[in-house]
Amino acid sequence: MKSFKKLTYSLFLFIFTFAFAQTATAQERPQIGIKGGINFATFNDVDDVEYRPGLVAGAFLDLPIENSPISIQPEVLFAQYGSNIEDSDAYFEADYVQFPVLFKVDFVSESATTPNIYFGPYLSFNTGSEVKNDNIAINLEDETEPTDFGAVVGLGFDTEHAQFGVRYTAGVTKVEDASFESDAKNGAFSVTLGIKF
Repeated sequence: MKSFKKLTYSLFLFIFTFAFAQTATAQERPQIGIKGGINFATFNDVDDVEYRPGLVAGAFLDLPIENSPISIQPEVLFAQYGSNIEDSDAYFEADYVQFPVLFKVDFVSESATTPNIYFGPYLSFNTGSEVKNDNIAINLEDETEPTDFGAVVGLGFDTEHAQFGVRYTAGVTKVEDASFESDAKNGAFSVTLGIKF
């Protein structure tokens, strides 16, 4: 039931974001795409943690605003966050379905490649959390906050059919619920490559 509610909220948010973006954009043709890459994630505001790699993958819509270098790019991503624990084989893994809404600003370019910067908020829903060490795994989903809010900032390069980006994602809410005293917040550098259709 908990997973069903998360999925329902996620679908509602994505549909709402798409509808809002469509009304805010002009008649230029939007492009849909898929992307994938790697997250280098850790926890901010805590000590004794290190970056750990994880997967990020999903879909996006590129919605240009008429007569403007600005476009709106809502995304739906599966993203792995967490961190390695310093001087230990143990690590914390937290998986999310994430919904960034990015405002992308293109720079004038005479080549086929257009550089850009982008920024915007995101909302995530936790789909699983574990602490692992070798073959041992402890489920911490009930001790993890079900939602995560934060901001994204990045830069990228677009071609007609491809998109490359480097971004930093910073959470502003705590990962663990109120019963824990930890101030841990999600943070990650991501490198992604997308294909536009």
